[in-house]
Amino acid sequence: MKIAKFTDLLMVGTIESGEKMVNISKTLKNCVCIYQNDDMLPYVGKDLWVRESVANKLQLVANSIKQVHSERMLKITYGYRHPEIQEFYFKSRKEELRLKMKNSSDSYLTELANKIIAFPVTAGHPTGGAVDVTITTPNGDLDMGTKISDCSDTKKIRTYDESLTTEQQNNRDILHFSMVAQDFAPYYGEWWHFSYGDKEWAFFWGKPNAIYSQIDFRTG
Repeated sequence: MKIAKFTDLLMVGTIESGEKMVNISKTLKNCVCIYQNDDMLPYVGKDLWVRESVANKLQLVANSIKQVHSERMLKITYGYRHPEIQEFYFKSRKEELRLKMKNSSDSYLTELANKIIAFPVTAGHPTGGAVDVTITTPNGDLDMGTKISDCSDTKKIRTYDESLTTEQQNNRDILHFSMVAQDFAPYYGEWWHFSYGDKEWAFFWGKPNAIYSQIDFRTG
C-alpha cells in the first residue's frame, strides 16, 4: 500500500471550498468524541471540530457500524488541529530523530518525521479534514493491535502488519472499509488516521486538487 511522501503532497494544489466547521461533540449521534490529550484546550476547549462534509460522512460511518453491531460505536479522538500545534509536534519529532541519527541529512529527517507527524505545510488535521478514529464498545475499544495514537511501534501501527492476529486485522478492516466507503482516504502508516478534502485525500483518490486549506480556527 503506497504511503505519500510530503514531497508528493507539496505538488497537490488547493481550491478552498469555504466549507464551515462543525462541532461534532455536540452534533454526532452513535459516536464517542473525546480527545486523547488536552493540546487543543486553548483553541476549542474539549469539543472536536471538523468540516461540515467530514461531519456528515462520519455520521454515516457511525450509523453503518451501529447497524451491523448494535453495541459498537465510532470513536473519534481528534479532528481539527491548530497549525501551531502541528508545527510544535513536527519539530519535536524531528529533533528526537536528529539526536538519534546525528549523521542524517535534514531532508531525510524531515521525511522520517513526516511518517509519524505530518509535515506542517501538507498536514491534514489543520484543515479540519483529517480525523483519528477507532471503534469502541461499552467494554472498551476493539483490539486493533495497538492503542489509538500510540506510535511506540512504528511498524505495527501500519494498517497492514504481519504481526497482527486475525481478530486484530479484521477489526482494522471493519474500520478501514467503513471509512473508505464514505470517500475518506486512509493513511496506511497509521491505522487510525483518515481524511477527506485535504492534500492526502486528493493524492489518494487522484483528485485535481484538495478542497480544504489550513485554517486558524478558534472558538474562544
